Amino acid sequence: MIDLLQEELFDSVSDIFLQFSSHIKKSKKKVFLFTPPTLHGALAAVPLEAALLDENIPYRRSFSDFKADNTPCINILEKDIFSKSIYVNNSSCLTISSKIVDGFSEVNRGRKQGPLNPILQSHALAQAISPSSSRLEFLRPWALSGSWIDDSLDNTYDPVFSKMKEILIEEGTIKVVPLTEVKKPYLKNYSWINENELSQLSTSWGKLDFEAKSISISNLVKPILRNSLPSTARIEELVWHCIVGNGWHTDLAGQLSQLERNWGKHNRKIQANHLIDKLLQTGHL
Repeated sequence: MIDLLQEELFDSVSDIFLQFSSHIKKSKKKVFLFTPPTLHGALAAVPLEAALLDENIPYRRSFSDFKADNTPCINILEKDIFSKSIYVNNSSCLTISSKIVDGFSEVNRGRKQGPLNPILQSHALAQAISPSSSRLEFLRPWALSGSWIDDSLDNTYDPVFSKMKEILIEEGTIKVVPLTEVKKPYLKNYSWINENELSQLSTSWGKLDFEAKSISISNLVKPILRNSLPSTARIEELVWHCIVGNGWHTDLAGQLSQLERNWGKHNRKIQANHLIDKLLQTGHL
């Protein structure tokens, strides 16, 4: 895997993440992990728990309010709290929160900024804790999940999401494929598409040339382009640029949509616990 903390996206947090990871690996004390019982909070906790497990560092998961007397600790804030990640050295506590950072530099257009959410930061910190973690490798596609859950993809362009996707493609932990190559798409994301037509197109997809593929998949999205939502960026991710991990049958957006649809129907702490345990075991739903 590519070292995320060596990437420019993570310049603002790399030093404190390296300091904190070094401290907890040396001390081997139990780490208290505080996170909100939200979908975002659960997905931010997963890579950290994977890294702690692979390094044999004891930890305790908690969905209760942060308590400063439990140290060392990692405190993940709600996704819509924008401040900065803070490491208080004398108390061995690290707080992770969303922040705005520079993404891609486009030629003649200067820098574009976007949100570095807690899920992305947790994956970077987890890699610093356990650089060779096998669990982190199969969990890697979920690093992109925060951008899908948040509203950043409702903008024309999210440079942080685009850069992270490029990194994961390069290291081989994700593939980006059209909807027709997703084995089990989550069809509730595609209310405007006829299921039989999609099935027939997927079956014949390998026999079509490039032009026929372009025309066919463009015809799939024509009915939804008249609507203001979903945004063009989300339509592109749903139809042309589906993100799949190794061995996955359903793409990332499909799995996240399933989770979002059902989140809060039951006790959120129970749901968060079940999701974390599931992903630690299998890496996907």
